[in-house]
Amino acid sequence: MLRCWLIVLALVVVTAVVFGEARNHQFLWDDDTNITENAYLNPVTLPKLLHFWQRPYARLYVPLTYTVWSGLALVSGPGAPQETGLKPRPFHIANLILHMLSVLMVFAILRLLVANDLASCAGAMLFALHPVQVEPVAWVTGLKDVLYGLLSLTAIWQYLLYAQSATLVDSLSREHGPASTNANKVIQPRRAACHYALASLAFMLALLAKPTAVCVPLMVWVLDRWVLGRSLRQVGVSLAGWFTAAVVFIIITRFAQPDVATKFVTPLWARPLVAGDGLAFYLYKLAFPFWLAPDYGRSPARVLGQTWIYFTWMVPVGLGVVFWLWRKRWPLLLASLGVFIVGVLPVSGLIPFDFQRVSTVADRYLYLSMLGPAMAAASVLARQRRIFVAVSFALVLGLLGVASASQTQYWRDATTLFGYTLTVNSKSPLAHNNLGNALVLRGELEAAIGHYRQALATDPAYALGHNNLGNALFARGELDEAVDHLRQALQLNPAYAKAHYNLGIALARRGELEEAIDHFRQAVQIDPAYAKAHYNLGIALARRGELEEAIDHFRQTLHLQPQFAEAHESLGRALAQQGKRDEAVKHYEEALRIMKSRREFSATR
Repeated sequence: MLRCWLIVLALVVVTAVVFGEARNHQFLWDDDTNITENAYLNPVTLPKLLHFWQRPYARLYVPLTYTVWSGLALVSGPGAPQETGLKPRPFHIANLILHMLSVLMVFAILRLLVANDLASCAGAMLFALHPVQVEPVAWVTGLKDVLYGLLSLTAIWQYLLYAQSATLVDSLSREHGPASTNANKVIQPRRAACHYALASLAFMLALLAKPTAVCVPLMVWVLDRWVLGRSLRQVGVSLAGWFTAAVVFIIITRFAQPDVATKFVTPLWARPLVAGDGLAFYLYKLAFPFWLAPDYGRSPARVLGQTWIYFTWMVPVGLGVVFWLWRKRWPLLLASLGVFIVGVLPVSGLIPFDFQRVSTVADRYLYLSMLGPAMAAASVLARQRRIFVAVSFALVLGLLGVASASQTQYWRDATTLFGYTLTVNSKSPLAHNNLGNALVLRGELEAAIGHYRQALATDPAYALGHNNLGNALFARGELDEAVDHLRQALQLNPAYAKAHYNLGIALARRGELEEAIDHFRQAVQIDPAYAKAHYNLGIALARRGELEEAIDHFRQTLHLQPQFAEAHESLGRALAQQGKRDEAVKHYEEALRIMKSRREFSATR
């Protein structure tokens, strides 16, 4: 028992040492949409929290993830008035803690499967330290993956305990008859029911954290059938409800992310090839975890234009054949490969998904699948107890830990991450675009425009690139070209709220107030929580003399962002024009108070 607790302590400490530097990192790519510029988190209120549970947000139904982010936003606390002021450290620490708990869940699962503490520890270390885990752990938005991964692993662990308990009850009944199992008649069934209930609860929560958890029932089926050896009937009865829940969430996700959202929809005949290529790529990165990046550029359109697509599928198939032939000697190896493959099936390209427009493969998609390699390592070490094997594997783990610690450094800020990404994939539109965003924040407008143009040179249909280039050109005073790029962004994605807003700003600057108002209206219609769009719509309406509607939008702005000083000031001005001077004075005073607090906050930084 003491050895077990020492192993748990070692797993936690090593994981903390390798990934601990991430706690000092900044918000990065997509963290703005999900967190720092998300009006539903700034500030957090109960109605805003309920919004995440009522409908998909940002084209994904992950209400539990947004609930966790809401809690972290409350812990992080506000900074300067009007600005979000959210601090990244609580978010990064949460990712690290969830990863540690996942590592412990893997250790618990492996102990059940191989019954060897040291081998289980080694497998859990592989799960913890492999460099492909850096992306979900070191990236705030990666909480979706570590949260659903932890809950999925918990579901698997509890299900295995349930299956073992159920098997024990069946074996006792067969050997001694029902009459002789009175001592176990109450205890074992209750224990099995408790494990099953906890497993089912964890699985449902995993689905609410990220729909990729739909793979869990099939993953559990592999373990129950191939490792525990229960019958098809027993497994089917146990997992029928889980598969039903998975189908429901697949339907929900398809409605949230329809095929039309992607620029290229892979033909049905080509999807197995794309999936096979992705699996071969993952196996390569598993064995050689170098040159890892958030964008590998392996979109279906690109890989289908390469000859290799017709051959790469042979790698996973060949490995499967070898493991099948070894199934009697090494039964866990075949199950390990099955778990690894099943874990990435939802994002393998068999069904189109949103990020596939950038790349079918991504490191974060392997988070739960890494249970498979951990199982394989534990199985080999449990049976091959020679000192040479143990020392060699310990050396490999040490090298993986060093590689992960080094890889974690690239995720400290946007400039470092996307500058490095361009060394891995020099034509990455995502990297050029995000590096441009980072340069804009640093005031390096010319360099930013250069990166936006390179992003569009690689991908002329990149709506986000057109929008950001339009913004940068607007800041440089080139209104006509800015408007052209913003219109192109909307042609590519008519439901792009930010592009509608930015085009409205540019048109208002050109004096085209009517069309500007139309785009502001479309922005708030697409995203009712878009505070800046409400505010600028109110400004434009006030300029046109429509004070009543302008006041309504100013009030909506303040409902979303109570610390928006300029909105208080504009609302006060509109109310004064209507003769409502007492109410106007209150808003003027609030604006002055917020501005004073903002100056004091800035002076202390």
